[in-house]
Amino acid sequence: MHKYLVLNSEGEAVAHCQSAQELCEPMWRLEFSQGEEELVWDLDHISLVGADGPCAAAEGHVVRRRDNMLWVEAVRDLGSKVRENLRIPVQFESFVYLPTGRLPIESADLSCGGIAFFCDAQLKEGEQMEVVIPVTSQPLVLRMKILRQRSSSRKEPLYAAQFVDLLREEESMVREAVFSIQLQKKPH
Repeated sequence: MHKYLVLNSEGEAVAHCQSAQELCEPMWRLEFSQGEEELVWDLDHISLVGADGPCAAAEGHVVRRRDNMLWVEAVRDLGSKVRENLRIPVQFESFVYLPTGRLPIESADLSCGGIAFFCDAQLKEGEQMEVVIPVTSQPLVLRMKILRQRSSSRKEPLYAAQFVDLLREEESMVREAVFSIQLQKKPH
């Protein structure tokens, strides 16, 4: 079974489901946990982002509803960038490790491809370091590269960083954490 995050037309996560079909197939039969199908019942179009599998994200048209299942006809492939860029605001305190030592940080958002965080130190674009991600099922220490300093209303600089050299298991753990946090933040 494949796990999917269901997004509405505004790109907001509204539910999760599972299916025996991959997103590469022309029709998907989606199964929802009891009560969760009500969150998508009124939607005609949905996007699915895969937690696993070769097909990362796709958009579809709902053609049938029954009990806790939806049948969805594939409309178009959305590519892997949707999954990688599914960025969620999440705050946690952690650390980055540089050759000169450890620095405290506070996250601003997390995606499958990187993290934005506040740090008192001046970091340079292209600089590589390790970061501890404590919101996964087991804390991860991941290598990342600073992409840029972003504008912020806070006094500490806000940095955008991209994960580099992720192992498949690490990428899967980050994706699961992003999906889980996104679903916890959805309105009920």
